[in-house]
Amino acid sequence: MALRAQEKRRRLTFYGAIAVALLLLPHVMPNEYWLRIYIVTGIWVMLALGLNVVAGFAGLFDLSYVAFFGIGGYTFALLSSDQLGIHLPFLVVLPVAAVLTMGVGIALGSTSLRLKGDYLAIVTLAFAQIFKLLLLNLDTPVNITGGVNGIFGFDPISIFGFKIESPVGYAYLVWLFACLVTIGSYRLKMSRLGRGWESLREDELASEAVGVDTTKMKLMAFAIGAFVAGMAGVLFASLQDSVFPNNFDFPQLVIVYCMVILGGLGNIPGVIVGAILLSILPEFLREYGAYRMMFYGLTLIVLMALRPQGILGEIGFLTKKRKRPDKDESGTLKASTDLYYKEAEAPVSKAPKVRYAKTGRIILEVKGLTQDFGGIRALDDLDFVLHEREILSIIGPNGAGKTTLFNLISGIYRPTEGHILFEERDITGLRPHEIVKLGIARTFQNLRLFNKMSVLDNAKVGRFCRTSAGPVSVLFHLPRHEREEAETQEKADEILGLFGGRLTGYRYQQAAMFLSYANRRRLEIARVLMTEPKLLLLDEPSAGMNPQETKEMTEFIKYLRDAHGYTILLIEHKLNLVRRISDRVIALDYGVKIAEGTYREVANNEKVIEAYLGRKGHGKRAGIKI
Repeated sequence: MALRAQEKRRRLTFYGAIAVALLLLPHVMPNEYWLRIYIVTGIWVMLALGLNVVAGFAGLFDLSYVAFFGIGGYTFALLSSDQLGIHLPFLVVLPVAAVLTMGVGIALGSTSLRLKGDYLAIVTLAFAQIFKLLLLNLDTPVNITGGVNGIFGFDPISIFGFKIESPVGYAYLVWLFACLVTIGSYRLKMSRLGRGWESLREDELASEAVGVDTTKMKLMAFAIGAFVAGMAGVLFASLQDSVFPNNFDFPQLVIVYCMVILGGLGNIPGVIVGAILLSILPEFLREYGAYRMMFYGLTLIVLMALRPQGILGEIGFLTKKRKRPDKDESGTLKASTDLYYKEAEAPVSKAPKVRYAKTGRIILEVKGLTQDFGGIRALDDLDFVLHEREILSIIGPNGAGKTTLFNLISGIYRPTEGHILFEERDITGLRPHEIVKLGIARTFQNLRLFNKMSVLDNAKVGRFCRTSAGPVSVLFHLPRHEREEAETQEKADEILGLFGGRLTGYRYQQAAMFLSYANRRRLEIARVLMTEPKLLLLDEPSAGMNPQETKEMTEFIKYLRDAHGYTILLIEHKLNLVRRISDRVIALDYGVKIAEGTYREVANNEKVIEAYLGRKGHGKRAGIKI
């Protein structure tokens, strides 16, 4: 408790120092020119943080961002000037402009949902160019935008009777909004939304497969980024007292992207530092004339070559320093036996208080499932049922259609023919996140962890589909957000604790990429368990593990059914594992079911032996050896 209080005091002191600096800086600027640079820097900080939500958090390559900045600026110009004869107060125009820009962002995002990478960039760039052409040409036959001459002469900002006309007043106003955007960025990043965006950025398919509605999250990123850009446009237009088409051109987009990339995608302190540096640096280089931009570009290239992750990328800024339990005071590594409890103490080895077993209730039914890929039939008229709390294993040689079956059940593919019923509900064709929400979750044959996210956050992402706090709840820390975060942390502690010390302790904050292969497999299962599934689809969970690790995984899978009552559908090549845990086994070959029954029955089936060994057998003597 004393350490927490000390940490809290340290943070309050730091924030207090920032507040004092922001209050004093407008008064210590050498002249009005540098005071204006200080104000404009605050606007650049807002723009960079808004783009950081889109490109840094969600990983969307949005080249229309500067158009949202312009929409905010021109909305203010049209509603607070003689251009249309409308003179609305600032406190009305600001939210109207921000919401209008957000609406445009959502509309643009909805047209680009099927596009990724370069294609998304092309569409958003086209929108930015169309916006620029509209600004240039909407001066005839009715003068709306003023064309190349722009719009000027705006109403002064008035807030509750106080007019803001002096540079110092603008400095306080702009940096107040910059601080609010910074706080909002931190709150979004540390919430379920931030984890959802980060998972989307790293692996969209895996994100969808653990319950993240990637479509909704993309639209939300576009909306929030546009909202912030719209606010920044209003402040910029008021400060400049005019707007022109070249204020919102491609060079401004390049500058904002440089700020975000230089600071580190997704890194809030880094983006702020990048925005400040790239706002001030050109001013110091202005006297060098033609060489200024050359030196400016060279500096960027050198910095990105030396630190491609950004200025503050991978630096734990403003985070609590955690003492690693695997080192003593001198920094020497401790013995692993001193860190984690022994296997005898692990939950897996404890006899469950309640022992679950297979019931007669059908939880999953596959009817006539067929999947064609061009001229190749991966599955051919497959039928089977899975009972509640049953462990059913799917075996077969490579190319038998096992993973295709999982992709169909989990919603990644839509079947050519047939139906999939889960708890008597037809789920054929549902999207992966909808299927996860119903209670079916899967792992992948090839690991699909979010490698740059911590062990804890990888697990927490799995809770996304069981929480619902939106941006308003997150930004204002409303009770729903606070409750869900506490429940998510509690659930993560519980699930990760099932794996003993392998995924707990200091590993909570360790990036998933630094785990051993076996622990990455365990973490993927932990992430699946966080979704609160009724049915687990485990695709070769012991692949790549040594005999001891395979034995532990075998015991753990059985423990999940016996102690926690999970229903499990399993794909596995290691037949010893299949033999030890399966209630029933189905064998596939070229997409066709060739055998079904107990392990012994399937292992001694002549069609199965031929599929595995390439020859016909006779009875037990030719059975598959383990």
